[in-house]
Amino acid sequence: MAPRARGGRTVAVRRGDAGPGARRGADLLAEARTALGEPWPALPASLFARFARDGDRAAYQAPWDARRARLGRALLALGAARDARESAAFADEVMDGVWALCEETSWVWPAHGFRVLDARQGLLPDPEVPTLDLGAATTAVLLALADVIAGDALDARDPLPRRRLRGEVWTRVLGPYLERSEWGWYDGSTAKLNNWNPWIHSDLLLATALTVEDGAARAALVGKIVAGLDHYLAAQPADGGCDEGPHYWWRAGGSLFECLELLTSLLGTGEAVFTEDLIRDTARYPLLMWVGDGWSVSFADGPARLREATPAVLYRYGRRTGQPEVSAHARALRGTADPVLPENTTPYDLRRVLGALFDPEWRAAPEAAFPLPRQGWLPGTQVLVAREAEGTTRGLLLAAKSGHNDESHNHNDVVSFLVAVDARPLIVDVGVGTYRRETFGRERYGIWSMTSAYHNVPEVNGHGQPPGRDFAARSVRGEAGPGRAALTLDLAGAYPAKAGLRAWERTAALVRCTEARVEIHDTWRLDADPDRLVLRLLLGGEVTVTGPGRALVRPPEGRGLALAWDDAAFTSGTETVVRDDPAFTRVWGESLWRLVLTARAPRAAGTHLLTACPAN
Repeated sequence: MAPRARGGRTVAVRRGDAGPGARRGADLLAEARTALGEPWPALPASLFARFARDGDRAAYQAPWDARRARLGRALLALGAARDARESAAFADEVMDGVWALCEETSWVWPAHGFRVLDARQGLLPDPEVPTLDLGAATTAVLLALADVIAGDALDARDPLPRRRLRGEVWTRVLGPYLERSEWGWYDGSTAKLNNWNPWIHSDLLLATALTVEDGAARAALVGKIVAGLDHYLAAQPADGGCDEGPHYWWRAGGSLFECLELLTSLLGTGEAVFTEDLIRDTARYPLLMWVGDGWSVSFADGPARLREATPAVLYRYGRRTGQPEVSAHARALRGTADPVLPENTTPYDLRRVLGALFDPEWRAAPEAAFPLPRQGWLPGTQVLVAREAEGTTRGLLLAAKSGHNDESHNHNDVVSFLVAVDARPLIVDVGVGTYRRETFGRERYGIWSMTSAYHNVPEVNGHGQPPGRDFAARSVRGEAGPGRAALTLDLAGAYPAKAGLRAWERTAALVRCTEARVEIHDTWRLDADPDRLVLRLLLGGEVTVTGPGRALVRPPEGRGLALAWDDAAFTSGTETVVRDDPAFTRVWGESLWRLVLTARAPRAAGTHLLTACPAN
């Protein structure tokens, strides 16, 4: 079957050679067959209301996801059905899924419903005032793809489902986008521009291309999308960095590429955009942030282990920008996984599944090694990453950040740093727990993992870092030389005035020598002797104090990290941080640890050197 999109472009799955990836296709087909005839997951109003009542996001989003995943599997299975009878069964399954999604009162996730976020208005979404969020855009593009993948099969049953889905896509998503201007994610007028902008625009652009036949409406939508992307690009640092971290990059830089890729295809012009430094440097960000063995450098809300990477997108990005090392990184990320349907594939993310499916170069690409650049300093994003030697994960890796405390997905972590040994993070950033109402509400900085007390930053006079754009580093400078890479800054501006800080210079450095080491050098000046001065390290391995001013951080396997500090100036203590949130345990296991160094006789001025070296 080869249904066509508007303009005659074939986008559908064809039976046989264009079926799902060979390695996982059988599993997907089995899941799709098992679902046939089963009730579709219910989305009752009381489930939507859970977010407003008790802050639970997953209660509604889990069945919401399950519906779309089931429709995505059915659409892929329809193109790989083994006979006419099975094809008819999958066509009915697609019809049921399309109808079910069209019957939903809202496609918006409860956490993004403006009426629900303002608790005074109510618990439920108002269908008369559609909200445009990630969920609505994702649903729109899934239905648009259903229209072109299963269009003939749906029409053979009844033309109404196709007419209805196009109408719902327009009424709920494309029309409101065109007619309204209050979307903060569009231009940054009421919210920081982040991954929402390119993610939503990539979905809107594809939905427009596939469902909008009116030339004037199509042109207006494309024009507004281009203007929206211009807002996003204007807000990006010139170094191509992503302050949301590598996890979110796949829906920030990755979705930006998908927008540019589709725009140049639709317009037949604009290829020069892929030669611009910002676009090229954005493609390189995942390379710099890669630690190894599934780990990435990640500050703030991003998990340290990538869960949703779609390397086929990065492969095309590298190819389009003429950067073979980017494509090599993408191929290395894929490893031995199926090129079309790797284990972490979201079944309803059909645009990315089909992008991989219809890219024969990607599917046939030979194995590649990670490029593993030696170092990089991003002066706009204010992140330094340096490894002991280029091309290998053996040895030390240092990552350090500067910035301010109102970044996207912000944690209060100015001048925090991470250290890995042999690709295993041992001085770490914990990331974020399971999303709840509090995660993005007024209570955010009451959550332990957001506070500076659980980051690798000082506590001064009993004060940590507060949230806010004004709490920022000063005098920031990065150094990336052959023998030494370092980030130096004054962190006094990241603390409240009552902390009494005049200046606190911290240098985080990776020193490459016969016995390589990381050095954290602190020099401070306060108004008066402080009551309390504490240095904390959050650790990804069990820590044992082995002697005065000495400790060993030991991961479950492999080499550890030997720490040394001035025992005459600081006492030491260790703590076990036990967390049962699955968002933490699937990355770190059941426990993390902290090393707490407390000044014995804190003074208004002082210096301290902490060193970290690999330990057998």
